[in-house]
Amino acid sequence: MYKLLVESISSLLKSKYSKGNRLHLRSVLSALKQAAPLFLSDPPNAELQQISFRNIESENQIPRILDEFMDDFERTLSTNSSAKNYSLFSMTALKIIKSLDAGNKRGLASMHVINRLEKMFLKYPFKHSKQATLDPLGTIFSTIEMMLESEKNLGIAYKFDKTILDQFAQFMQRYYLRFDDSLGKILDDIEKMPKSRLTVTLDQNYRTILEKIFQYGITSLPQEDKIKKAKELLEKITQQKEDSEALKLYNVLKLACDDKDIRSEIASFARSINKTEKRFSNTILDELSRP
Repeated sequence: MYKLLVESISSLLKSKYSKGNRLHLRSVLSALKQAAPLFLSDPPNAELQQISFRNIESENQIPRILDEFMDDFERTLSTNSSAKNYSLFSMTALKIIKSLDAGNKRGLASMHVINRLEKMFLKYPFKHSKQATLDPLGTIFSTIEMMLESEKNLGIAYKFDKTILDQFAQFMQRYYLRFDDSLGKILDDIEKMPKSRLTVTLDQNYRTILEKIFQYGITSLPQEDKIKKAKELLEKITQQKEDSEALKLYNVLKLACDDKDIRSEIASFARSINKTEKRFSNTILDELSRP
């Protein structure tokens, strides 16, 4: 139970068994206390005993705490699997992961949380309204960060599970259909969103993973919608006065055009567009004219 977990860590910090690990444990305890809204209906724990860390090596204390936290959260999902709760959970899990020293333990912990998330998503898909942005973004942001942590600390490229991609597909589609520079908009919104004091850099590695999630989402759209949006983007590229703005739209369009179901249609449409006075736009037209 959540309250019992918090009490157990507080007791551990006062004991000799936290020696050499107190700084990390304080960071974990702080993160867990911020996750309290997830457990407002936590049952009384009067008859339960605190977790004993006496026989747990210091290097395994935080992984054990992380497991207990995930177990506690999963028990709440049958009554509330909202995007808001998933966001707070994933952000808290990420903070716990980052409290571990860089290396194998951190990488394994990251993969472990992602695997647990996949199982949770299968049983309790996360729910969000059509207007919601912040909460789904929080889950996406944290998940990508965990993927990067696993890659960096284990030296193995993350292999996407369809469950994760399916959960985020509809959200990616919404951005794609609503905004022209949809990838840029997602990155900008993630940059601006509250991150619970986490310091992160949205570098090219981050963008690469985001592009894979985004591309899966847009290729899952109905064919009619995919073709319509791709044509709109191509037309807008030819209308841009600045090459930098045209490039932003092209970065989105080329992900859409990797879809073989619409490639020939877009190639035919590109050939029907008159050349412009902009060399860059004409180069894009030439490239997309080839099916």
